[in-house]
Amino acid sequence: MSVDTATDQLPLPPLAQGLPLVHNALAMQQDLMAFLMGEYRQLGPIFRVRALNQEFVVLAGPEANTFVTQEGADKFRSHEVWNDFGCEFDAQHSMLAIDGESHLQMRKLLKPSYSVSRLLSDIPMLVDIGQKVINQFQVGEEVPVLYLFRLIVTEQLGRALANHAPGADLLPTITTIRNSLNVYVSKQKPAFILKFPSYQRAKQRYLKMGQEILAEHRATTRDKKDLVDEILVASDKPAFHDTLGSEGQIAFAALGPFVAGLDTVSNECTFMLYELLSHPDILARCVAEADQLFADSEPTQEQIRSQGVLHAAMKETLRLHSIAPAINRTAAKDFTFAGHQVKEGQNVIIATTVSHFLPELFPDPYAFDVERYSDERREHKQRGSYTPFGVGTHLCLGAGAAEAQIVLVLASLLHLVNVERVAPQAKLRVKMDPTPTFGYNFRVRIGERRHQK
Repeated sequence: MSVDTATDQLPLPPLAQGLPLVHNALAMQQDLMAFLMGEYRQLGPIFRVRALNQEFVVLAGPEANTFVTQEGADKFRSHEVWNDFGCEFDAQHSMLAIDGESHLQMRKLLKPSYSVSRLLSDIPMLVDIGQKVINQFQVGEEVPVLYLFRLIVTEQLGRALANHAPGADLLPTITTIRNSLNVYVSKQKPAFILKFPSYQRAKQRYLKMGQEILAEHRATTRDKKDLVDEILVASDKPAFHDTLGSEGQIAFAALGPFVAGLDTVSNECTFMLYELLSHPDILARCVAEADQLFADSEPTQEQIRSQGVLHAAMKETLRLHSIAPAINRTAAKDFTFAGHQVKEGQNVIIATTVSHFLPELFPDPYAFDVERYSDERREHKQRGSYTPFGVGTHLCLGAGAAEAQIVLVLASLLHLVNVERVAPQAKLRVKMDPTPTFGYNFRVRIGERRHQK
């Protein structure tokens, strides 16, 4: 391997101060974003941190986001972070774990199915799912908000992209995905929990759901192709032999919508409702807009994607509560950034959302301010400032569809029923499980029914 002498002459990134033995592990575990923000202010856009026996190079701030977006295509890889997760389900070389041309090829295949237009191609069906789920709960009943939104979101995605509603398989899916991600990706839990009978039963049920979806699609010919149809067609092509060459790989790709819904859209809907209930003036504006969207039975695609207050509240929720506050990668080659060297094989944290809390980009950054996205302010349009779905070649494939679904789900809820927070004075703690979440601690009480379809 050739040595880049120019890179070797540059200093290593500065090292964050820490405690003996554990180094920065406790600070990162207690409040990762606060820790990264503090070190960014003190050390600049690149620095090193240590957690027990591991060392990471952190790239942070708008400078880092811009660098990764413009120059990072060949500098980072995802294999070490994501491959074991896929292998847990006999899905080596999943799109999450590959880079380069193979990754681009898979993105090109899946992108149309995860697009806004595909998700919103049957709005009456999506609206009907939302109403049926909400109607399951009685007036006065207390409901964990995350559970409510998981019921809606996973069925909408499952029906729209895979022609399959999870139904009784939702809880096994939650158990399977949460535990495997916590072991293999976030590494918050020990590997032995995957040996527990409860996990093994859930995993088998999850995998069986994948087999049922594939069997149904292989036995049925539809004029309107969905995600699973496109995957099955591609699996017969030599170009996809490495990524879709086995039944495990095909099933894992087909189950993608259910994985996406659990920890992305569902949690963001939860955070958005929390913020709206905490800001009654903005809530009232959102309720009025929701009623307007449903004035003609169902909203149109154009209305859902319009730049109203619901859209602004969604974007502000994503800024304050990004589902991926930082991204783990491995340096794929030696490179330099901000006057420092990074060596191939180095563990890297791209702290994408540090920029979300910089007052020079977002004045009063911890305030929930929906006016940031107005034509007059456009704070999110500053270079490297707003990256709720990550940066680089692995940017979330369904980002646009996720934004539209969040708006539609919240509009449906606000139009159909009044809700109020249970124990509004209680302080809610965000935890990583494996992504930022309130868990089931945030609960609402179903109030009067405002409208029915």
